[in-house]
Amino acid sequence: MPRLTPIAIVLFAGVTAFAGPKKTPRANNMPRGFAWPPSRAMKAAAQACEAQLDTLGVAWQAAQPAGHMVDPIELTTGQLGGITYVPVYAKTLPAMDCQLALALATLAPRLYDAGVREVHVGSTYRWSNVRVGGKTLPMLSRHALGLAMDVVSFVDDTGREAVVAKDYKAGDELLLAVERTVNDSTAFRTVLTPKNDPKSHHDHFHLEANPDYTEPTS
Repeated sequence: MPRLTPIAIVLFAGVTAFAGPKKTPRANNMPRGFAWPPSRAMKAAAQACEAQLDTLGVAWQAAQPAGHMVDPIELTTGQLGGITYVPVYAKTLPAMDCQLALALATLAPRLYDAGVREVHVGSTYRWSNVRVGGKTLPMLSRHALGLAMDVVSFVDDTGREAVVAKDYKAGDELLLAVERTVNDSTAFRTVLTPKNDPKSHHDHFHLEANPDYTEPTS
């Protein structure tokens, strides 16, 4: 998938919550090959994802079905590659789709090398529509698929916390390193920040896993 411009990427984040799954809005924001109910290829991708988490030594367990998560899981220790994911607004880390956990686990060595030791998570799954530029759009956010994570701060290897709301615009090196690392990864779409969406993402980074559910060709 080609890298998107700041103008184009504002079609992709989501932060407005609703009561629960109803009729799916138009699927502009869905991953390639996504369908609901999940297709055979999506179910196969879920099984492969779980196997990869096991190979990587990730501690996880199945979570309750919710929204349009194909394979809802929980990180039982909150650890991925030596990095601790800490919930900010809840006692436990919220559920996510296996594909998001795998994308984060794949990225973990590079985040660790950049100095990240903790990621403070605002949210992962929630039933919501895309919210960008201060407006709500008529399409599902990837939060509703468990494929998106909002991060409010990161802690480095010295114990210093870099808070997106106050430190990003000041040019904090850790936050800029995280942004570069995510944007260089094919496992994620372009991260949304206070720079490219100041109205809807002024106080957090929005990360989206980028799985491909298209049926393999024989």
